[in-house]
Amino acid sequence: MSYAHRAVKLNNIDLNKLHAFGAVVEHGGVGRAAGRLGRTPSAISQSVTALERALGVKLFDRVGKRLVLTRGGQLLATHLHQYQGALQRTVDELVNADGAVRGQVRSGVYLGFPRIRLAALLTDFARRHPLAQLRVVYAPQEDLTRRLLRNQLDFVLALRPSAEVSPRVTSTKLFEEQLVLVAPRRFFPHGFSRDALAQVPVVDYYQSDPLIERWIAHHLAAGAVQPRVRIWAATTDLVLDLVLQGAGAAVLPRTVAAPYVRSRRLIELRPRRAALSDAIWLNELRGAYRDRALSAFRAAVMQAFA
Repeated sequence: MSYAHRAVKLNNIDLNKLHAFGAVVEHGGVGRAAGRLGRTPSAISQSVTALERALGVKLFDRVGKRLVLTRGGQLLATHLHQYQGALQRTVDELVNADGAVRGQVRSGVYLGFPRIRLAALLTDFARRHPLAQLRVVYAPQEDLTRRLLRNQLDFVLALRPSAEVSPRVTSTKLFEEQLVLVAPRRFFPHGFSRDALAQVPVVDYYQSDPLIERWIAHHLAAGAVQPRVRIWAATTDLVLDLVLQGAGAAVLPRTVAAPYVRSRRLIELRPRRAALSDAIWLNELRGAYRDRALSAFRAAVMQAFA
């Protein structure tokens, strides 16, 4: 038998013949494969021969009564096994016959979100649903919104509702985070004052949107104090660590700063106005399909934060 090499499209191959080939490989021979598939050995043998003709590749060497995979047959068998495994996993996720929560959850989180709160959510979800997989991406909100719109993320925890950016997104307000100015006591030995704040080094997040300026505008007046920002640290956790190390003062979520204020490692500086606050939002594609894993994760987020 001669085999002419030519371009072959998968659509032109009878998938039943691929199934027969896989059964011969899996069960170690034509006879056993025929028994498992409920077909005659002759029909299985004809299917394999027809597949070889369609591919233009010899898949088995006949050694006595045994069939031994050729190099091409080994390659096809390997990839067919991977394909069948992936397809079976997909079917299992869709059918989910045992009722377990399976599948991947892709979450985007803005860089300043307190990691302790996020870690508690992820740990609890993983404990409750050990067959689910979690993938977390930290990035600026604009990048997270783009990924959400490209269906590269399922959920985004953000400081702003992305529904204002695109009608394809629905935004749910989870909670408001009070933002407080904290520092080691040595920077403010006589309590808070504008003059003292003007002299204290400040740790902030982004040069494009200084949080200390928002805090000053809220409590005092825009431009009332020109803060001395010494370090731009991007994440809440790094800002906290720097303040604890004595790098200066910073605006932090009250829930993050509270343990250190109670232990007197930091002091909270309290002008008379009510605390500045930021809303935290859950952004997701409007009307997106939600399998069991995604539905369970959304419920966990609402329970933990809403």
